[in-house]
Amino acid sequence: MRDTESASIDIGAAMAEGWATYKREPLLLSSATLLLLVINTIATNIPFLNMVLYGPMLAGLYILVMRVARGENASFGNLFDGFRQFFVPTVLASVVTSILITLGILLLVLPGIYLALAYGFTYMYIVDRQLDFWPAMEASRKTITAHFWQYLVLALLFLVICLLGAIPFGLGLLVAMPLCMAAQYCVYRDLTAGEAVLSD
Repeated sequence: MRDTESASIDIGAAMAEGWATYKREPLLLSSATLLLLVINTIATNIPFLNMVLYGPMLAGLYILVMRVARGENASFGNLFDGFRQFFVPTVLASVVTSILITLGILLLVLPGIYLALAYGFTYMYIVDRQLDFWPAMEASRKTITAHFWQYLVLALLFLVICLLGAIPFGLGLLVAMPLCMAAQYCVYRDLTAGEAVLSD
């Protein structure tokens, strides 16, 4: 396996590339983000529906972002590829990560925060490497743990950007979310390049 610990996270480069990615398809990425937010808002008011929709929808947005970042053909329909191609693993990933993070927060808070960060690459491992939910969760946890403090700084930056984006009636999130997801993908790509994922 590639030694991921020898790599590092270049936050400035990731944000610059994330912004460049967004500028390639701003209307497409913002409109897809808007639909995801609307569906998620509606689903939160219906028991269990959000649990079924959130994972596949988020995976679809990652697929769209990744295709744009790679210079591949991307369309609005890619937002629904999470349902067509990765429905079961993304739903299970959404449910299991939510349970584990909640338990971690209820127990000592810090374990929950750690898991919330450590599972940050889960959906990208599912759609990029076609991993099942648990191997994807474990691969994400191992990769991010090896760079935890750098990734924490990146996550805090994402949080600040999204909080600022939410101030004008949430409209800024239509740019902030795809920007941060594109930057996150750049980090994932650089840290996992040439990596052979272990299943244990």
